[in-house]
Order: sequence, then structure tokens, then C-alpha cells
Amino acid sequence: MLNLSHNSVFTRRLAAAVVVPGVLTSMLLFAPQATAATGSVNGVCNGVVNQLAHRGAVQENLLKASAKKNADIIARLQSERSVLQASASALTAEIDAVTASIAALDAAQLALDGEIAAAQDDLASLEAERSSTEAAILESRRNLAGLEAEKATAQNQLAPLQEQEALAVAAADELKGRAADVEAEITATNTQLSAARAEQETLAAAAAAAEAALAGKNAEIAAAEDQLTALTAAAAAAAEAVATAGNAVTGAESELQGLEATGTAAQAELDDQLAKIDAAKATLAGLQGAATAAANAVTAQNTAIATAQGELASRQAAAQAAADALTAKNAAITTAQAELTTLQATARSAATALAANSNRIAAVGAEIATLQQQITAKNAEITAKQAQITTAQNELAPLQASKVNLETQIAALTVQIDSINGNSKAKRDLIALRELKQGELTTVTGQISAKTATIAGYQGDLTALQTAVTGLNAQLTAKQTESSTLQQQAAPLQASLTAANDAVALKESEIAALKAQIPALQSAVTGTNGAVASKQAELTALQGQLPALQTAAATAASAAAAQEQLVADLEAAVPALTANVTQSQDAIAAQKLVLEQLKGELAAANSALTAAQAAAAAKGSELAGLQSQLPALTKALQDATAAVSTKQAEVAALNTQLDTLVAQVTTLNAQIAAKEREILNLQAQVAPLMAQLDGLNGEISATETKLKELQAQLTGLDQKLTDANTTLANLQAKKGANKDSVAAQKKTVTGLQDQLGSIQNQIRAIDGQIALGGCVA
Repeated sequence: MLNLSHNSVFTRRLAAAVVVPGVLTSMLLFAPQATAATGSVNGVCNGVVNQLAHRGAVQENLLKASAKKNADIIARLQSERSVLQASASALTAEIDAVTASIAALDAAQLALDGEIAAAQDDLASLEAERSSTEAAILESRRNLAGLEAEKATAQNQLAPLQEQEALAVAAADELKGRAADVEAEITATNTQLSAARAEQETLAAAAAAAEAALAGKNAEIAAAEDQLTALTAAAAAAAEAVATAGNAVTGAESELQGLEATGTAAQAELDDQLAKIDAAKATLAGLQGAATAAANAVTAQNTAIATAQGELASRQAAAQAAADALTAKNAAITTAQAELTTLQATARSAATALAANSNRIAAVGAEIATLQQQITAKNAEITAKQAQITTAQNELAPLQASKVNLETQIAALTVQIDSINGNSKAKRDLIALRELKQGELTTVTGQISAKTATIAGYQGDLTALQTAVTGLNAQLTAKQTESSTLQQQAAPLQASLTAANDAVALKESEIAALKAQIPALQSAVTGTNGAVASKQAELTALQGQLPALQTAAATAASAAAAQEQLVADLEAAVPALTANVTQSQDAIAAQKLVLEQLKGELAAANSALTAAQAAAAAKGSELAGLQSQLPALTKALQDATAAVSTKQAEVAALNTQLDTLVAQVTTLNAQIAAKEREILNLQAQVAPLMAQLDGLNGEISATETKLKELQAQLTGLDQKLTDANTTLANLQAKKGANKDSVAAQKKTVTGLQDQLGSIQNQIRAIDGQIALGGCVA
């Protein structure tokens, strides 16, 4: 509807835009034009041309008069033309204004079409909303009736239960009162029992104190007796020690006298031995002089021989050294050549090892790159699998919540069903609803199982992927370790290769240097062999003179040695003699110290004996005093024990009475507990009904509130429908009025266009007359 109206308005506007210029154009094109006739002229023209055409010649004064007259006519015509032109401009402006008004009316018409369509849509929407609201009101009324019925049922079930609960509470209160009385008796008995026990504890403490005092006193007596025995034994031991010390002092004095006599004899023997040593030393000095002279001659000869032998040995050594040097140099050359071969082989091995290491590093690098790509791919699979698990878990959570919710609803429905006696419609509806919920629960449980299985499958896949990644990581770590090890080995291998090459070059230069030294070494061997031969002849002559000198030296040395042995033997005996003297003197000094110590011990033993005797006497007096206190303590213990026995009998009687009262209160408490369980059972039955009743009241209130809101909403919708119909009628009326205005405006435009055409015809006639100089065509 809106598009058709829009198209009709657009068509009308386009037609108006085409018609108005067309009318104006037709007026200009088809209006009769003022043209000058070329035919014969009937009568005399007031203009100059006509005068000339009529008469053929014009007098000057007539020409001037005619020109003035024509000028006046042209001026009047131009004035009329200006007036007509102003009227034409005014009419054109008025036509434009009316055309603009028509366009505005067309736009308003288009807007009205849109508003009418919107109003019709609003009206249809309000009608639909009103129907929906009426249906909701009917449904709320049905729900309200059902809730009222359920409320009545719940109240009927609740009333007898509340009455039973009140009776049970009264019985429980009566039992609690009886129990309180018995507990009061128990409290009084406990008070008496506590007092008796306190007295018993006091008497027991007194008995224990008496027993402890008696035991302590017996312990003191026993300790005093033990101490007396010990002191008596100590006194006897001290007396024995005094006798022993006296005997030791006497023996030590006798031993000291024997040691002093032994020391005097040892000193005399030492003095005699020293005199013999002095005489033997004088004889020894002469013999040693003769032996020294002979020995010096042998020494000189030996020195000459030794010098010759040393020079010979030096020359032989030089010859041997030269020969050894030559041999060693040749051996060094051979060894160096053998080492060169080994070094060259080592260099080749090092180069081979380095190349193999480089190749292995490259291969391991490629394996590492492959493993890293595999790990990256596996990690991507793990990420995707974890995302699947997360998605599945997110989907599982609502299902589990739905399951818990359904189980809660089913349990609540079961409680409601069990609370309804008989087979009423409400109970059947609840059973049907529970079966529906159980069906939903079965469906949800199946979905949970399927989702759980899916998650388990995903987790199995994830575990496999993670295991694969762990294996790949282990392989990668091993390869990286191998690569690191190979790279660490590369530098030593390169260093080994460089060192091997350097060693080969060094060994080659060393062999060349050794070969250059061979000629000089051979010349040195020849020279040293000649020097050895000459020195050998000189040594032979010196060795021939040596035996005679050695015999003389041996004889002198033998005599001196015998005398030296005699002196040595005499001197060897001196230390033993000196030691005997020293030992005797030390023994004497030690014996004196022992004697003084024994005398001190004797004095101490006498003092100890006196003290031990005094202590034994004191301890005997103390023991007699302790034994005199023992009868009184024994009597106190017997009295305390008798009092404790009496109080124990009293406590036993109170305990028996308390046990009886406790048995009574236990029985009452059992009855109270049974009654309270009965109350709890009734409350457990009442609570769901109260909760159900409260819920029904809440639902009834909510339904009534909702019903009031729906009725108010319906009233508002009725008002809106009335307003919408009024608005639609106004718009349609306004649209009709607007259409009439457009038709009137179009008629006005047509009249104005007619007036404009007439004025334009007059203007064209005046223009033609002016063009003819004022003559009418």
C-alpha cells in the first residue's frame, strides 16, 4: 500500500513537472504571431513606411509629424508591454508558488501514507497483543484455581499433623519436667558425693602423709644405721692404714741406707777407669803419628793414580760419549723418522675424525629439525585436542547441572506424591510430571554418559599425543645432547689436527737438523780414542809403584788400630760406670721422696682415724633419737587409715544412690528422646507441607499479581487500540483533505497558466507593433 501511494505521488509530481512547461511551451509555440502583411495596403498607414509606400514621397513636415506620432505610439506600447510583463512575472511567480505548494502537498501525502501504514501495523500488533493477553489471563485463572485446590489439599493434610505435633510436644515437656526433678536430686547427691570425696581425699592425703612420714623416718633410721656401719668400718680401716704406713716408713729408711753404700762403691770404680784411659791415650798418640806418615805416602800415590784414572775415565767417557752421541744421533734420526710416520698417520686420522664429526653434526642437525617439526605438529594436535576436551567439558557441565536439577525436582515430586493419600487428580498429575522428569533425566544421563565417553576418548587421544611428545622430546634431548657433544668434540679434533700437522712439520725439521750433526760427531769420536790410549800408558806406570807403599802403610795402621781399640774399650766401660753412679744417686733421691710421702700418709691416716671415730659416735646418737620417734608415727598412720576406710564406705553408699538416680534419668531421657524423635518425624511431615503451602501461597499471590497486571495491561491495550483507531481515522481524513487541496491547487495552476498565456499573447502583439514602428499589422 505504501509503495503504491509513493508511486502515485511520484507520478503526479512528474506529470505536473511535465505539464506546466508543456503548457507554457505550447502557448509560446502555437500562439498567433504578429507579422507584417506584404500584400496590398488598404488605407493610409500612420507610420513612415506606410506613408512612403502609399504616396511614394513624403513631405518633410509630414514625415516629422508621423515620426513623432509613431514614437508616442511606441512609448505607449512599451509602457503597456512593461505592465503586461510585470503581470506575466507575477503570474509566473504565483504559478511557481502554487507548484511548490502542490509538491509540498504531495510530500505530505506520502508522509501520511507512511503514517497510516505504521498506524495500521501498530493496530494489528495491539490486536495480537490483546489476544495474547486475554489468553494469558485465562491461563492464569486456570492456574490460580489449580493452586487454590492444591492449597486446600495441603491444609487438610497439615491440620491433623499439627495437632499430633502439639500433643507430642506437651508429652515431651512433661517428661522433661520429671527428668529435671531427677537431675536436681542427682545434683544434690553429686554435691554430697563431692563433699565426701573431698573429705576422703583429705583423709587419704593425711594417711599418705603419715605413711610417708613413717617411711621417711624408717629410711632415715636405715640410712643412719648404714652410715654408722660405714663410719665404723672407716675407723677400722683408718687404724689399719696407720699401722701399714708405720711399717712402710721403717722399710723405706732401711732401703735408703743400702742405696747410699752402693753409690759410694760405684764412684770409686769410675775414678780408677778414668786413670787407665789417660795412660792409653798417650801411647796412642805416638803410634798414630807413624801411621799417618805412611798413610800420607800411600795417599799421595793413590792420588796420582786416581788423577790418572780420572783423566783416563774422562777421556774414555769423552770417547764413549762421542760414540754414544753418534749412536744416539743415528737412533734419534731413526726414532724421529718412525715418529714422523706415526705423526703423519695421526694427522690423517685427525682429519678423518674431524670430517666425520662435521658430517655427523650436520646429520644430527637435520634429525633435530625433523624432531622439532614433529613436536610442533604434535603440540598443535595436543592444543586442538585440549580445546576439544574443554569444549566437551563445557558442554558436560550444563548437562550435569541439569541432571542435578532434575534429580532435585524428582525427589521433591516424590515427597509431594508420598504426602498425598489416595489417587487424586493432583497426585496423578504429579506422577505424570515425575515420569516426564524421569524421562528427561534418562535422556540427560545418556547425554552425560556419551559426553563423558567422548571426553575419555579425547583424554586417551591426548595421553597418546602427550606420550608421543614426551618420546619426541626425549629423542630431541638425546639428539641435542649428541649435537652438543659433537660440537664440543669439533674444537679438540681441530686442535688435534692442527697439533698433528705442526708435529709432522716440527719432526721433519728435527730430522734434518740431526742429520746435519753426524759429521762433527764422527770427528769427535776419532780424537777422543787417541787421548784414551796415551793416558792408559801413564796409569800403568803409577800402578806399578803402589804395592810397596801400601805394605808400609798397613803395618803402621795396624799398630795404631790396636792401640785405638784399647782406648776405645777403656772408654766404652766409662758410660756404664757413670750410669751406675747416676742410678745410685737417683735411687737414693727417689727413696728419700718415698720416705717423706710415707711419713705424710702416716700423719693423714692418724687424722682420719680420729675423725672416723668421732663421726661414728655422733651417728650412734642420731640413730637413737630417730628410733625414739617411730612409735608416734606408726600410731598416726593407723588412725588415718581407719578414717579413710570409714569415708570410703560413705562414698560407696552415695555412689549407689547416684547410680539409682542416673538410671531413672536415663530412662526418662530415653522416653524424651523417643518423644522428640516422634516430634521430629511429625515436623518432618509438617515442614514439607508448610513449605508446599508457603510455595502455593507464593504462587497464588504471584498468579493473582500477574492476573492483575494482565488485566491492567488489557485495559491499557484497549485504550491503545481506541487511540490507534482514532489516529488512523484522523490520518485518513487528513489524507482526503490533502487530496482535495492538491486538486484545488492544480485548478488554480491551470487558471494562472491561462492568464499567463493571454498576457504573453498581448506582449507578443505589442512587440510586433513596436517592430513595425507603431503600425498595427
